[in-house]
Amino acid sequence: MANVLVVDDMPDVADSCAEVVTLFGDTVRIAHNGTQALHEIELCPPEVVLVDLNMPVLDGFELARRIRARWGREIRLVAHTAFARAAVIDQVAEAGFDAFVSKLARPMELALAIHGRRGSSDLRAGAPDRRNALRSSGSRRRSTDAVLHGDRSLESSRLRA
Repeated sequence: MANVLVVDDMPDVADSCAEVVTLFGDTVRIAHNGTQALHEIELCPPEVVLVDLNMPVLDGFELARRIRARWGREIRLVAHTAFARAAVIDQVAEAGFDAFVSKLARPMELALAIHGRRGSSDLRAGAPDRRNALRSSGSRRRSTDAVLHGDRSLESSRLRA
């Protein structure tokens, strides 16, 4: 079980994510913008923060940078986005996220990204070019389509930084 903070400016999305995360036995808190998330983290640092990238007030990229500056790698950061293009994946890694998961991903894929298990879209460990993971993502779908629809052929070893 993990203590997870879900950060999304859309209440329905935040609530849906929180509901899915609790199905896997994790405890969840919700923040609706980056500033509120920083306050929540100060009060009680979570083990994992699931972050929407496109938010007003303080976007997910800047939130990740601030979390890394204050807490280092103590907190696992997972980008939660509908924009799973190669350029965005690079920005996600550069901002300090540990993993990304599409907003269209299956619940199990969300759980894998949160817990950093094999099969997740982990950005931290080995492949020199994260874009290759998007280009060679499987037979049914190609490129961004594979990531957006949660194609299981994406292996964590190919997505690592």
